[in-house]
Amino acid sequence: MCVKRIFNQRLFKKLSFPGLRPLMVSALDRLLPPRCLLCGLSCGPVCICNACYRDLPWTGTHCQQCGLPLGSAIDRVCGQCIQTPPPFTHTLCALRYEFPADRLVQAFKFNRQLTAGRILSQLMCDHVIGLEIPHPDALIPVPLHNFRMIKRGYNQAYELASHMGRVLDIPVLANHLRRNRNTRAQSGLSRKQRRKNVQGAFYWRGRARPGHHVALIDDVMTTGTTVTECATVLKKAGARRVDIWLAARAVP
Repeated sequence: MCVKRIFNQRLFKKLSFPGLRPLMVSALDRLLPPRCLLCGLSCGPVCICNACYRDLPWTGTHCQQCGLPLGSAIDRVCGQCIQTPPPFTHTLCALRYEFPADRLVQAFKFNRQLTAGRILSQLMCDHVIGLEIPHPDALIPVPLHNFRMIKRGYNQAYELASHMGRVLDIPVLANHLRRNRNTRAQSGLSRKQRRKNVQGAFYWRGRARPGHHVALIDDVMTTGTTVTECATVLKKAGARRVDIWLAARAVP
């Protein structure tokens, strides 16, 4: 249980005594110390302990465009991206989709553990800050279809983008990129099936342009078919550069 998450509920946000909030945080931390979501030991307010943080499968040398591992640090782009460039420029991924990062993603995406999403979004923020890269004009979460949104109760990509937008001070455009078909889940499909599954599933709504440089936010990229389709739509809507920011990158 993360005390910070409890304290950030709407009731506490409306407290009219500014000096009372830090006192209550301190009292709650003593009564209910935060626990690491992975091992259960006491930890800081981010809800992951130092040992588990160090053991996370951080990305090593990888293709700057698609995020897949590279054998040499000299190469910046893999042969596949050179031969068939995707519609996005750069892929930023904090973690490889391996144990225990996959546990965090699955808890966030399928078990409604929003604390896991907060950990992932903070790891993404730390990764962006550490790289000292130019910030995009806007963050755009990969959308869910309305039916799946109602069933799940939240869009995991939006939750990531919302936290990152606040931390990095980047606007979040959440209402323009839309999904017009309730596509099948991509897991379990081949690359060809994935491509066909999402083809024509996204569109840009409204006259507003996405911005010169935007970052598309999602939790995991496997084959890249979903973000490729979204990036194509964003380019047609007026974006000149589309980057992909992920919590984790699946490695074949």
